[in-house]
Amino acid sequence: MSALDLYLKKHYLNKAQFAAACLCKETDIDALIQAQLLAAPSYVVTDNAKIHSAVFGEMDADNTSAGAYFHPANAVWYTLALQLIDEHGLNAAPAILKENFIRDFIAALTDMHHSTWRLDDCFTADDQPIVSGLMQRAEFSWQHFLLGTFGLCVAHPVSVSAIVRKEILQEKLSHLTGNGNKENFTSVEAKELLSVVDAFAETAMWFSPAEYPRCSRKRLVDDLRPRLQAAMAA
Repeated sequence: MSALDLYLKKHYLNKAQFAAACLCKETDIDALIQAQLLAAPSYVVTDNAKIHSAVFGEMDADNTSAGAYFHPANAVWYTLALQLIDEHGLNAAPAILKENFIRDFIAALTDMHHSTWRLDDCFTADDQPIVSGLMQRAEFSWQHFLLGTFGLCVAHPVSVSAIVRKEILQEKLSHLTGNGNKENFTSVEAKELLSVVDAFAETAMWFSPAEYPRCSRKRLVDDLRPRLQAAMAA
């Protein structure tokens, strides 16, 4: 069993397991994905030892069990999809899910703008919303939600606010540290940034061994934190 196989088995459910967690059939999962009422699997491992990641594309996956892999939190979204179908019907439910996602995403962006990191593309200097900027971010993230991206990179993607929190913390860290490449920090900078690193580490997924060398967690947590700690010690 490969390290990749161990990672997937620890953090994800294959389609049969995911269907069992949702108390449904695998074909029900496929139907909701097709209807854009549920996120696609974050990983798909093929029979010819390749893994397709929603973020990093195709990579080698020797000694890894073939199948589609879903984040367990997708069960929350499955339940929500059923509720929308029950309340509005199958034909109307996809549009309502998207509308609700975008509404909640913009609300969460607004909260993060005021509490965590200024979003210059979404708010003017006097904090008036820029509708086009907010919608662009929300639409972009909706597409990534459907692709299964957040099940790959967000540790607990149980809500839109959890997704936004991870995304904005990553944006803040990337901006303040040159995408994790900055080498030298003052002790004041290091102290402030360490709290952001810790918050981001709580929200970000660990990433699979196949992706880890290129992932945000390595760049913005595991590589950056020791430099910040050294600056604090100095």
